[in-house]
Amino acid sequence: MRKQSGIIIYSPTDLIRYLASPFASWLDRYHLENPGAIRPDEQTDEEKLLSRTGDEHEQSVLTGYKTSSSGVLEISKDDFAAAHVATLTAIKDKAAIIYQAALQDSVFAGFADFLILDESGKYQVWDTKLALSPKPYYPIQLCCYSEMLAATTGQEMPERIGVILGNGDRVEFRVEDFIHYYRHIKESFLAMQTAFSGNMVDCPEPLPRAEHGRWSSYAEKFFLDEDHLVQVANITVGQIKN
Repeated sequence: MRKQSGIIIYSPTDLIRYLASPFASWLDRYHLENPGAIRPDEQTDEEKLLSRTGDEHEQSVLTGYKTSSSGVLEISKDDFAAAHVATLTAIKDKAAIIYQAALQDSVFAGFADFLILDESGKYQVWDTKLALSPKPYYPIQLCCYSEMLAATTGQEMPERIGVILGNGDRVEFRVEDFIHYYRHIKESFLAMQTAFSGNMVDCPEPLPRAEHGRWSSYAEKFFLDEDHLVQVANITVGQIKN
């Protein structure tokens, strides 16, 4: 989430954060609009290690493509506008693999790990993930990139998307299996952004057991202040709702 000429640009990661925790997503927006008013949690040593290991996995996949002479074209991430132009040129030239393709569709923009040209001459979006098995949000994130790819190329959405897991396994998904749910999440996310008031009293409550990311300490403070049942050891979400 960033501002560009007064307009807020969102990334697929912002969408996934909202999917995990509307509370964290709202605080991301508040933090953007009010720099310094609230301070996100610092990364833990474990989070730093996971981030570093994830980057190493991505570089390992990139090295593998280069070694196999697959014809990899790397896009510089220094300037998004320039990267977007370079991506359009690479797509026009039918580069076999485009690494860090700069994609944009309206208020969504981001860098896709890999665009891979399939046998039919169309690009598929592939992402690297450190996990050893797919997580439910992976296809949603990839649908967002695929929609941006379609907007960038002026072509139809790709039929398939995929992830390269930490053990090297490649897992494909069919876009049509997830596109409707993705668009529902995207619509809900944008509705929250449109209704954003900037008043902390309007911040949605943190969901029990949700992943609040860098706003976890704020969620914990809310539960403590409200004497929330989530503090009861071993209580389930179902029991809390009842």
